[in-house]
Formats: sequence, C-alpha cells, structure tokens
Amino acid sequence: MKRFVVALAMAFALGGGLASAEEGHEEAHDHEAKHNGIVVHSGHHHLELVATGGTLDLYVTHEDGKEEDVSAAKATATVLADGKTEVVTLAPATGNALKGSGSFNAAKGTTVVVSLTLPGHATEQARFKID
Repeated sequence: MKRFVVALAMAFALGGGLASAEEGHEEAHDHEAKHNGIVVHSGHHHLELVATGGTLDLYVTHEDGKEEDVSAAKATATVLADGKTEVVTLAPATGNALKGSGSFNAAKGTTVVVSLTLPGHATEQARFKID
C-alpha cells in the first residue's frame, strides 16, 4: 500500500495523465460550475467537485450538458491534504451527485483525485486542485 501511495503522489506531481482543470478542452458547450465547485472535463463527462471541510460532493454531467444518472456509479476520491493521504468512497446521493466524507480538511493547497466508473463507460480519472 505504501508503494501505491508513493506512486500515486509521484503521478500527481508529474501530472500523471489525469484530466485537470487546465487541460485544453475547447468545445462549444458550458463549462460553468453549477454548484460553485471546480469543473474538470474527463472522458465524456464534466465533473464538478465541491469540497468543504471534510466533505466532498461530486456532480457528474454529460458533455452535452445533461445531468448523468449516477445511481449505479462507483467512485473514490484520493485526498492529499496537510501532508496526509486519505481515500474516500463517494456514494450516489440524489440526481447526478455522489458524496463522501473523511477526516481531512479541504483547504487551499488540497489535491483531490477522483476515479469514477459509470455503467457502460470506461473508468475516468480527474485531478482537482483547491486554490
């Protein structure tokens, strides 16, 4: 497990091929945060992360702007905060939202890497940095 955490931390530092808010996805559709979070384009979806204290809310929208049904989704978030790493399970909530919580404090400098699997789709990963 320790090797995995070290490898994951190195992947974060090097950009590891994960989608991020800075990558060039320039199609003509809405990239606006609908829940005052951070939006990342990943695969065929827009993922919006709202991180407050020890709580994460992930909203999944199809790239055409329609809310994605996440009732059968599987997701985890790896949170890097205050020099510690914590893996949080994100469970389907209502509509297009997944939610989870942990002992971390999502503050400036926190990095969250989400792994999301929706039925019929390949696993998607996205990296969020709280500024």
